Amino acid sequence: MSNRSKGHLILEFLLYPSLLVLSMVILHFLAGTVKLDIDSSDAQRDFNTAIGTALLSGVFLFSIRVIQKQAAKNLYSMLNVIGKRNEFWLHRKKLSEQFAKHLIWSVAVSFIMPLLYMLSEGLLVRLHEKEVFIVAVGAIPFWLLLTLFVLQLITVNRYSWKILFGRDIDLVDKLKLYSRVMKMAMITLATIGLVLAVIPVFWVNQPIHFFDIATLIFLLSLIVSLLFAPFVYIAFIVRKVKYALAKDIDKRVDKLIKESVVSERSQEIEELLYIKEKYCN
Repeated sequence: MSNRSKGHLILEFLLYPSLLVLSMVILHFLAGTVKLDIDSSDAQRDFNTAIGTALLSGVFLFSIRVIQKQAAKNLYSMLNVIGKRNEFWLHRKKLSEQFAKHLIWSVAVSFIMPLLYMLSEGLLVRLHEKEVFIVAVGAIPFWLLLTLFVLQLITVNRYSWKILFGRDIDLVDKLKLYSRVMKMAMITLATIGLVLAVIPVFWVNQPIHFFDIATLIFLLSLIVSLLFAPFVYIAFIVRKVKYALAKDIDKRVDKLIKESVVSERSQEIEELLYIKEKYCN
């Protein structure tokens, strides 16, 4: 890929998330919900919340775009390994239909959560006030993208696992499939790490409350159970498959050496050793 293509790709991924973050921050400043002149704990909290939700919304949008693109590439590679490349668009259609459902659910959540917050804080009767209205509107893209991000994380990984298991294929192809699934899991874990890196923005010059810690622990537990634990399990399976493949290749090489003239089968032996070096190390 040329530098120009890479630059275009980076711009494509960063443009809309950056515009979203900028728009949300400008909206809060114009509405007066946050100010640069921070003179109280409440003002600091409002500032942190505005900047934090804007940054997280941008990160969610960026992560969703990365996950979707990588999921498509990963899906094509996996189908190519099992000889079902012609079914790519069928699988893409299924994923698109799932995404449409997720989008509907996310839109519903994006309206329900701000509404519940305003009801709990007694702000619904003040919705006509500019500051309250802007805060409510600003929360909609945040909750929409947060929900969509979580649903996409779960869906793309489970879809990869669905293709992975139940296939009667040789050990080399199994390793290829496992490597694709692990790559997708690593990408999703990287996006989660990006999200976690933004969260401390909410605590700048503010005490860290027990509720915040409990929520973070809950989210981390969810991530470990849904993504990290399966990733570790697959890594363990890959190790076993690599050992089985190396053992099988050693047996085949020994057999070729004993049953024939080495020079006649040298190319076949070299190919087997290349496979061992490539997939078993």
